[in-house]
Amino acid sequence: MSGESPTAGPTAETAEAEESRDSSLLSALARIDVDGDRAALWAGGAALTVVAAGLAVRIAHNAPFDPLAVPAVVFDALAVGTPLVLGAALFAVALTTTDPTRRVGLLFAGAFGPLATISPAATLPAVAGVIGGGALALVGSLERPTTYREGRRAAVVVGFVVAVAVSLSRAVGLLDAGMTVGAGLALVATAALALLVRVDRVAALAGLAAAGTLVAAAVTMPYLAGSVLLVGLGVVGVPQLLVALALGGGVAAAVAGLREGVPLLAVGALLIVLAGVPAALPRVMAVLLGVALVTRATAQRPEVRA
Repeated sequence: MSGESPTAGPTAETAEAEESRDSSLLSALARIDVDGDRAALWAGGAALTVVAAGLAVRIAHNAPFDPLAVPAVVFDALAVGTPLVLGAALFAVALTTTDPTRRVGLLFAGAFGPLATISPAATLPAVAGVIGGGALALVGSLERPTTYREGRRAAVVVGFVVAVAVSLSRAVGLLDAGMTVGAGLALVATAALALLVRVDRVAALAGLAAAGTLVAAAVTMPYLAGSVLLVGLGVVGVPQLLVALALGGGVAAAVAGLREGVPLLAVGALLIVLAGVPAALPRVMAVLLGVALVTRATAQRPEVRA
């Protein structure tokens, strides 16, 4: 009788079939990851477009000299559409993430954020849902920092979460004070975005140019600069130099993302910059979405980190 096992052939074929299935599964997961990033980028782009449009309309309508006459229907459409678009974008990003904690948090923020648009009576539940969901999504998904780089990333994320909680709670009357503290924290965290990426000379020059332009405008046209910051970004009670620092850091991070081929990082940084001080639900939703995109991009592409 032969010493060969009669099951040797089938076993080898089974192993090859299993290996083939594993390879197909890995390929499918890779495609899902790419498609997820693409969906998150489209969602972030739509949110950025709406936020930028609202900013431009507010600035043009409230310009100190020769303001633009904007129909009331445009403001009504932005007031209703902006939270809905931001909520949908948070949903889209949540559904494309693989971290269950972050997914649940972003879904909470996306679901509760637009509630105040439906009924003013739902403002407090909306505020609680957005603050809780944002904290869960951003802080709850953080791992314990083991390096200085990870510690910086965690500090920036926590800074945004605290700024959102303090600013929004003060805006709806849950806190007696804290608007200036929240605004300052948000601006410092925005400036620190440049610490999360590798900023080359071009990105640094872009950030310096943006900050310098704001400083020059504040010196030569203080009334106009103050009006733009107040109406456009909701900045009040904080030094304009800190605003310039935040603008420079955010722009430098966005340009670095583009130069590294990570548009998700650029969109997230620009969302944070254009959202302004997170003292209203739409601004908070935009900031949370921006931070989620930035942290997602820097986590998946460690080569863009500083």
